[in-house]
Amino acid sequence: MAYEKIAVTGGAGLLGSHVMRRLAGKARLTSIDRKPPIEGNAALGNHIDASITDFEAMKAAFRGQDAVIHLAAIPNPREATAELTFSNNVHGAWTVFEAAVEAGVKRVVVASSDSVFGLSYNPPDWPPQYLPVNEAHPIRPTEVYSLSKKVTEAIAESYAARKALEVTAIRPSHILFPRGYGEIEARGADPQNYHFWAWVDPEDVAQSFDLAINTSRYDGFEIFTITAAEGLNLRPTLQMAAERWGKLPTLQRPEVYEKLATASVLDITKAREKLGYEPVVDRAALTEKARPPIQS
Repeated sequence: MAYEKIAVTGGAGLLGSHVMRRLAGKARLTSIDRKPPIEGNAALGNHIDASITDFEAMKAAFRGQDAVIHLAAIPNPREATAELTFSNNVHGAWTVFEAAVEAGVKRVVVASSDSVFGLSYNPPDWPPQYLPVNEAHPIRPTEVYSLSKKVTEAIAESYAARKALEVTAIRPSHILFPRGYGEIEARGADPQNYHFWAWVDPEDVAQSFDLAINTSRYDGFEIFTITAAEGLNLRPTLQMAAERWGKLPTLQRPEVYEKLATASVLDITKAREKLGYEPVVDRAALTEKARPPIQS
């Protein structure tokens, strides 16, 4: 299924810019953001300056659209106050979904986060219940950002349950943009790193949104975890996990780590099987991307 007209909230953001480029030429795009498109992206589609918490503005922006990709949100618990983060992300999510229904949109794909598992900022006695962590793992958000994403998923599921929209939620792991390249080695070597060495390139996150917005294999409300196949760690993942938690969590699929010793703690089997997702940027490609340019 290919939608002709797609609106992208947060289309001028770090991730949104990648999504816009990924979808360019496949659909008529509209970016909805409070800031203008980055250089080079202005020609990819229309741009609307509007807030995701403004219901009338969202309804007007979605009118005539076939599908919506909802990315706009405060992206972590460190960029704004807890009050603003929760209010913006939750109020914004409800506004987007309700406006999409009233505007006649058919499908919404929304950005959630792997933080809903409660593992990124977890208390030390909250290890994963098993490895690798898949979509069936209990979610236990521990701070305002992950809580806002849990509520966003609940809002999304409620619209799907009443068949008002076809809805998919994407849970990316830590998205590694160029500004984070300087942290790669330190994060991969630290057993206590709060992101647990899991990462994903924005190109692969954009791939997952492309697949989710256009798949014909829709089966009610779906959630997909999206990450790279391997962690940032160079030492075996299970060795790092045992150091972090004092003992190794139950191995639900030990063959994952037998096949690839540095495999991610997050499981992308469902995304592979249902969406056809396959990460393109691996650890070696990331290292090459992060290499400083040779000065002539």
